[in-house]
Amino acid sequence: MTLFSNHKWWWTLLLSATIAVSVVTSYEVTAVNMLYSVAGHFAFAIGVAAIPWLVYRLAGHPLTTEQMMATITVAWLILAVANLLVIP
Repeated sequence: MTLFSNHKWWWTLLLSATIAVSVVTSYEVTAVNMLYSVAGHFAFAIGVAAIPWLVYRLAGHPLTTEQMMATITVAWLILAVANLLVIP
C-alpha cells in the first residue's frame, strides 16, 4: 500500500483532475454519473498500468512506486485526452 501512502499529493491531484475532466465531459452532472466516471477513469488507468507492472514483475525487476505512479498517470492522460477530444 506504499503506492498510496507515499504519493498522497499525486493521488489528490489525479483525483482533482479526474473530477474536472468528468464534469467537462459529462452530459448530465449528477453524483452517480460522477462516481461512475471517476471510477471508470481510475479503473482504466490502473488496468492499463498493470500490464507493464506484470511484465517487469515477471522479469524480476519490479517497478518502483514512482515508476508505477508515472505509468498510471500516463494511462490516465490517454483516457482523459481521448474523452476531451470527443466532446461535441
